[in-house]
Amino acid sequence: MENKVNFITSEKGKPLVLLNLHKYRFIRERKDGIKKWLCTKKSCYASILTNGEYVHETINEHHHPENSQQSIERQVLREACKRKSNNTICVRPIKIIRNELMGSNGNHSEIEHRDVRSIRKAMYDKRRKNYPAFPKSNLKFKFY
Repeated sequence: MENKVNFITSEKGKPLVLLNLHKYRFIRERKDGIKKWLCTKKSCYASILTNGEYVHETINEHHHPENSQQSIERQVLREACKRKSNNTICVRPIKIIRNELMGSNGNHSEIEHRDVRSIRKAMYDKRRKNYPAFPKSNLKFKFY
């Protein structure tokens, strides 16, 4: 039975696979091109093998509840907004979030106000990494 997987991005920018509300992180690629993905829960040893966008084989079973649809929607929205806010630094974060929500065709129906605040904070944090560092002392400046 071949299932199609969805590719999403983790909070650190790494690729993740989403299958049946379970997230998998990339482990390695074999010589024959099949990729191995392990469950993102550290204590779970469930894994899948994918060939392109389709599941080739599943190994072991999950012994934890699956992720909620709301948390997955929130992660997808957060990563899309962070990527766009990093590219367009002059646009306000709330405008980027609003455009993402309007352009998603209702896919983010379970997003709450606290999620929007969390996404906006993540966008500001991502932008802050691009700012130059503050000087450590006054010796770098010439005063006349």
